[in-house]
Amino acid sequence: MRSLGAALAEVDGGSELIVIDNGSGDGSAERLERDGGVDVMELPENIGFAAAMQVGLERSGGRWILMLNNDATIEPRGGVELLEIGERDPAIGSVAAQMRFAQAPDTINSAGIVVDRLGIGSERLLGEPLHAGEREPTEVFGAHGCAALHRREMLIAVGGFDPSFFFGLDDVDLAWRARMSGWRTFYAPRAVVYHENAGTAAHLSDFKFFWVGRARVRILAKNADRRHLLRCAPAIVGYDLAYIAYVAVRDRSWAPLRGRLRGLREWRAYRQAGASLRRPVELAPARGLRAALTRRATWLSLSLGGRRAGSTGAPS
Repeated sequence: MRSLGAALAEVDGGSELIVIDNGSGDGSAERLERDGGVDVMELPENIGFAAAMQVGLERSGGRWILMLNNDATIEPRGGVELLEIGERDPAIGSVAAQMRFAQAPDTINSAGIVVDRLGIGSERLLGEPLHAGEREPTEVFGAHGCAALHRREMLIAVGGFDPSFFFGLDDVDLAWRARMSGWRTFYAPRAVVYHENAGTAAHLSDFKFFWVGRARVRILAKNADRRHLLRCAPAIVGYDLAYIAYVAVRDRSWAPLRGRLRGLREWRAYRQAGASLRRPVELAPARGLRAALTRRATWLSLSLGGRRAGSTGAPS
């Protein structure tokens, strides 16, 4: 909250600071209300990240919405840098911050997100040193949900955050819908955010395996056009089967399978839900399971919640 206050103080014009307390029950909402200067909305239970963000959107009144997770801090000039890029073109709907690992601030956590032809969303430049990233603003597919600036007009046009995504990949879904609607996203390399990755939900946990697995199927159902699905279906199925088998052997968890099966039961409903926006968009070349294992190793070595209790999934 101190980092957000400092960043907003650098922004010309008015701003509002809204906290959606997603049923934490830890007394943090009461503390913020005592401190004053913050609009706190305390939800009675955890309704999920995307649903809470939608509540925040409806409660806010600004032209731009800056999202910042509770396990992240932003540098004082971060907000100014994001707004400066967003205002360059009315077609820019989102701006992605340069996220660094809080535990390794010389390493990139995310420079925007990329979606490949298998429908896999991942962080650009994950695990790369700072000098490997662009120095100037660069167009990307989407912005990571942890730290992003969104134009209200874009959010309204594409239907906002999908509240049915309880946890995981809601930012990929939003980015894909925005892309299909003609909105652009840029990466702001000088808008720096430090992220205590997995500080809320640990990697290798059944919780995360399940919800991300379900969300993966939902994203494909909502956003991938029919021709794309027919062309890439064998590769998509092959990748997911290999991933499920790997996690079952390495982490002794069937949660990725259970999540995907839940998503498949909802397939028809999500095809219908995404029909009005669905159209072909350019996706990145598929990198497959090897790239997924590389991302996993990076997360495990650099994240707070990288290893769950008793996990056998050591970094490789």
